[in-house]
Amino acid sequence: MAILNCLSKNIPVLCYHDIGSEGGQSLKLFEEHLQVIKEMNFTSISAKKLYQIITREKKIAEKYIVLTFDDGHISNWLHVIPLLKKYNLKGIFFVITDFIIEGKKRTLNDIVSLNKLSNAFRSVLISSDYSQFMNMSELKSIIEDYGMEVYAHSSRHTPCFISLEKKDIFISSSHWGVNAIYSPEQKGLPVFPIGSAYVYNGYWPVKGKQTQEKYMEIDGVFFRKRTTEERYNFCMDDFKRCYEKIRTINKSELQFFCWPWGHFDKVSLQAIKDTGFQGAFTLERFYNGPGSNPFRICRIGVGKKKTGTWLRNRLLMHSTSIGSRLFFKFFRKKVRE
Repeated sequence: MAILNCLSKNIPVLCYHDIGSEGGQSLKLFEEHLQVIKEMNFTSISAKKLYQIITREKKIAEKYIVLTFDDGHISNWLHVIPLLKKYNLKGIFFVITDFIIEGKKRTLNDIVSLNKLSNAFRSVLISSDYSQFMNMSELKSIIEDYGMEVYAHSSRHTPCFISLEKKDIFISSSHWGVNAIYSPEQKGLPVFPIGSAYVYNGYWPVKGKQTQEKYMEIDGVFFRKRTTEERYNFCMDDFKRCYEKIRTINKSELQFFCWPWGHFDKVSLQAIKDTGFQGAFTLERFYNGPGSNPFRICRIGVGKKKTGTWLRNRLLMHSTSIGSRLFFKFFRKKVRE
């Protein structure tokens, strides 16, 4: 039985972001990937069906694959949806719910330019410009007109400073996440390593002159370290808001979450379960199939320059249970506060 389990099929799950935009994967390479998937006789399935297989409600009957797209960049609507339809493949789109606004379904003629994803985040944080992310009409069309799925990727994809090891100063080209911690007029302040605010307690700037006993001072700026209880409450607030909004969009009895940066820990995972989500997608590489953990659905991150040959090799490596276990890659942040 153990040998049969090792030789059983694994379900590869791919993770893409923006396609056909500045800084994203080219349309040529993405279509090359879709051609490889079809040539290798994979059938794309929904998150719901993947969950039913994991929980042993359904069996693996074919060579299955799952295609996921993080962040909800407008390129997913303009480029990804038409190509998935062309190749008769399904997609799962994880969106940041605070970034979803009302609006009409857009075409390429409605978009002056496709910003790279980091600049799309900056535009939201600096000027509340959500135009580079899919709107409500587009997301509903993805579900109702194209039969694909939309799920949660947090309310705001919030970052934090994970240590006080100074790396740089805040300038326009700093990591987009710095704009979520400082306001635009605070250029020149110290910058530290960035990570997920859902997983790290983090260090946060405080206003006004403080005492050294309670706060840490660097370059004239005082920082406060958040407690684990505060982080759990922050997660619950974000996840509940996210959960309620995504349910109004997808109207699904099953709700799935995709971890920002792919990172999670026991505190954030507990918050996800307490919110009511039935599963979560990570960026670990391991086995997806009957009996695997629905809260640790593993994905293969696809870099913007990865070719069809690269994808073919990865799918061969991860097409069986034994292959997925041999070529594992855990990408879990174990926070030591």
